Amino acid sequence: MKDLFRFASRRSRIVPFLILMLMVSMPGSLWGTYVPLYDLPSELQLCGEPVPLNRQDVWEMLDQSFVLSVYNTDQVILWLKRSSRYFPYLEKRLKERRMPDDIKYVAVVESSFRTYAVSSAKAVGPWQFMEKTAKRYGLKVNKQIDERLNFEKSTEAALDYLTDLYKMFGNWTLAMASYNCGEERVSNNIGVQGVQSFYDVDLPLETERYIFRILAVKLILAQPEKYGYYVPRERTYLPLDVDRVEFTLSKEVHVTLIARAAGTTYKTIREMNPEIKNETLPRGNYALSIPKGRAEQFNKSFPDLLSREQGGEKPNNKNRLKTLSEGGAVTIR
Repeated sequence: MKDLFRFASRRSRIVPFLILMLMVSMPGSLWGTYVPLYDLPSELQLCGEPVPLNRQDVWEMLDQSFVLSVYNTDQVILWLKRSSRYFPYLEKRLKERRMPDDIKYVAVVESSFRTYAVSSAKAVGPWQFMEKTAKRYGLKVNKQIDERLNFEKSTEAALDYLTDLYKMFGNWTLAMASYNCGEERVSNNIGVQGVQSFYDVDLPLETERYIFRILAVKLILAQPEKYGYYVPRERTYLPLDVDRVEFTLSKEVHVTLIARAAGTTYKTIREMNPEIKNETLPRGNYALSIPKGRAEQFNKSFPDLLSREQGGEKPNNKNRLKTLSEGGAVTIR
């Protein structure tokens, strides 16, 4: 009996040792999978401009940005889901304006396509506009309306800004860097340092990383399957199907009235038109999104609802509203 006890005791010490040796000798095949390491391409361009990956400093900056992005699985999946909604419009406008398709990746780095993104510096919206720059490029920013939150309008402003920056520097990479830290800083640093290439000029570290983050996003989103990502189309966030109505208000109107005219809810109107900041719309011109197929209903009911709300007379036919596709707006008095 004592011999049997000693054998069992010795065996209890040997088995864990053997298991440990097995884990050390075969960690990948038996106890899990190795984390994949992906190679960077030997050649790469940004907006048709070559990236000097033969330089060790450039390669390391890109490698670090790529590693930080490609293994951030939840973020990459959300990029893929959101890009299905926003890339089609952005790609269309870039093509129409004859601008490089790679510019679409700027919006991903700026906000990950989060409509209500706000930075610590108070930059707002999908293109992260500061208020001063937003107003300079025609966006309305006040207590009632913030068009930095409207994807289509802020996209046009961002593309105008980037076009001006390209004209200033003659180079898309420097234009993107200037979008991040400002054209004055980039211009001054280039002048003081006597260089012309983004990869030679010393800029704030955040801006230097910014360009390599754009490159990393391009690598991943251009070939997601290469890095183990696949999101079926039905699992992505598709473009919103909406009608657009255009009208002019001579008095302040509650957003609920617009929702009633469109046969929908206050929440829906606010979500479809994130630029609306408050419960009411002040006097002015508007082009708003409403649920698809509701434009005709809106055009018929809104003048009557508005008239009853304001205690006025029923508007005549000259004051009817029109959808954007029909062209023009009519003042509702």
